[in-house]
Amino acid sequence: MIRVLVAGLAVAGAIRLFGAATPGAGPARTAPAYRGTLSFSTPGNGDPWGPAIVQDLDVASGAMTVRFNGLDATRGRTGEMAFVQRLANGYYADHGIVVADARDVPGAPVHVCKEFNWSSNRVCGSPRLSADGRFVAYAAASEGSVCKNNYGMYRGVFVFVTDRRGREVARFEGYTDPEWLPNGRLLLMGTQCRSAGIWIADRTLHDVSRIDEEQVATPAAAPAVSPDGRRVAFVWNNQLWGLSLAGRPELTQLTRLGKSVTAAAWSPDGTALAALLFDVSMPVRTVVLFRPGDESSVVARELPVYPYGPLSWR
Repeated sequence: MIRVLVAGLAVAGAIRLFGAATPGAGPARTAPAYRGTLSFSTPGNGDPWGPAIVQDLDVASGAMTVRFNGLDATRGRTGEMAFVQRLANGYYADHGIVVADARDVPGAPVHVCKEFNWSSNRVCGSPRLSADGRFVAYAAASEGSVCKNNYGMYRGVFVFVTDRRGREVARFEGYTDPEWLPNGRLLLMGTQCRSAGIWIADRTLHDVSRIDEEQVATPAAAPAVSPDGRRVAFVWNNQLWGLSLAGRPELTQLTRLGKSVTAAAWSPDGTALAALLFDVSMPVRTVVLFRPGDESSVVARELPVYPYGPLSWR
């Protein structure tokens, strides 16, 4: 059964709830005071058309801090951050999958993405650092033996796993957008080549099993696993959905927003979600914070920059 937990959000210059208050419903509740730090990418060098800088947002104060030149950043529990960093100049330039330690010192690339361009040649992305900090998972295009591209060639998207020195540990053809679970297992989003779905690799990173009972029948993206590892939120059909990872895999629609959702992150305590929105051709300069199932909890934080996912909330 599919349930809808948060509905009626729209963007029309600002974010508001649809509908008038119900007579006799009692006094409105005060929205919660969210705290923590959100990390995401923003444009750089005055160019609004693509992410180039990693920044932090203090949710309570609204203060922003520049972290790195890069994009596709996610911060792990130890404070380390995996992201895509430009390695050379040019419109099509080599970029690297790198990890910066808790002191914000980036290491050597574990993978080089040749002639990368965010708009037209996004050949790698979605780097994620495992909970114990040992492994890096990321998506990249490569030649394979299962999935064909539009030209009939065996070339598709893989999820690669390497150690911190770039030595390959595992690869999974036909999957994208990896996300680590707290217990060390790896969640993967299936491409059309794998009939979509949500999949999980075991701790040995050898066997992969589909866990959504074929409910997610077209490709979804941008998974965010809750801190306790019991739920995953993801973008599907331009909205945010959730799936239980413990027990029966119940599929839940989390938002019905007037704009497309592009990324989300769980709060550190797992009670709330932050979401980024997209308006036709550009991100919306707003991050939406809410507790699933509680419309009175919705808060919109206006931003001075265009935000690009993924999101991390620590």
